Amino acid sequence: MQVDRIDTNEAKRLCLRWHYSNIFPPHCIVSLGFYDEHGLGGAAIWGWGTRPRHTIQKLFPSLDTGDYWELCRLCCRDELPRNTESEFLAGCARWFRANQPERVLLFTWADGIRGKPGYVYQGSNWLYGGYITTEIYLTADGEPVHPRLLVTRYGTRRKSLWTSLGLRKVWGRQFRYVRFLCNHATRKRLLRESSVEWAQIYPKHDDLIWKIDAGEGSRETRNPPRIERAGQFRRPALAGA
Repeated sequence: MQVDRIDTNEAKRLCLRWHYSNIFPPHCIVSLGFYDEHGLGGAAIWGWGTRPRHTIQKLFPSLDTGDYWELCRLCCRDELPRNTESEFLAGCARWFRANQPERVLLFTWADGIRGKPGYVYQGSNWLYGGYITTEIYLTADGEPVHPRLLVTRYGTRRKSLWTSLGLRKVWGRQFRYVRFLCNHATRKRLLRESSVEWAQIYPKHDDLIWKIDAGEGSRETRNPPRIERAGQFRRPALAGA
């Protein structure tokens, strides 16, 4: 597999067709991909999330934004073999070592809210660094609504608001993974300074747990909620507005 840089718009088009999410993080900087006889086979979009410096320095205090990339989107065509994504990730690491040697590590989250403990990163021998619990809201049709969207549109995310909008609040786990690109000595130093423990003892399907609140208190479940692609969530008229 030959991995090289591709146009980000081309990468996004592939993701819009094959990825489970049709929205993208704010900082999509470097797109890598590979081709086969049918065209673009896979795309990996690298950049940062919403708080790049905070993200890396919370984990590795001596690093800054120029030292890492976060994986924003990873997508391969569905008909390709199951190990394609892991092979692709290994190719991305080789590309960064050859073309951007200043990058110290690659970082990503596995989206446990969507039932993904991170098997592709496990298959690529990334290190696992525990999880956080995060939340989203869902419409009756299963469309995800990010908490920031509620604050942006309504100035709050109080329960009285999201229940009036007919939303459910869902908590789930996000799993951390990292792949070091640096030499062994730098890797050892970073592991010593990190605020979390990194290992190859990985989460599995049984580690996926959700809490759901539809307005009458939360309940815990191991059954994943139905989450569709982002749709046309718009601000409806509130009672009394």
